[in-house]
Amino acid sequence: MKKSALRHDLASDIACANCGRTDPASNLDRHLWCERCIAVARERAKRIGWVCGALLAAALALWIYLVQRPSRMLIGGWLGAVLATFWLGGRAGMELTYGVLRFRGRPQ
Repeated sequence: MKKSALRHDLASDIACANCGRTDPASNLDRHLWCERCIAVARERAKRIGWVCGALLAAALALWIYLVQRPSRMLIGGWLGAVLATFWLGGRAGMELTYGVLRFRGRPQ
């Protein structure tokens, strides 16, 4: 394929695979999603991910309080474990949710 033909193909308008809006091909990602759809999916994944992290942290805190019955001397370590669970659970939830949203590919 000639370089001029390749430049022409990248400049042509293509419909977003998610919302159907036409954009130049250079503005779409490898799954043919526009920047607006990607931003919406990331925001939605962020909200769902932090909720998942909060639920995991709350479950761990409840387990620690009811089953482990921590002493006051080690409360900082338990608090650190709960905060780490919140952060790691939130990040993992975000990535998993974003992957599911991209795989399903429904219009926002």
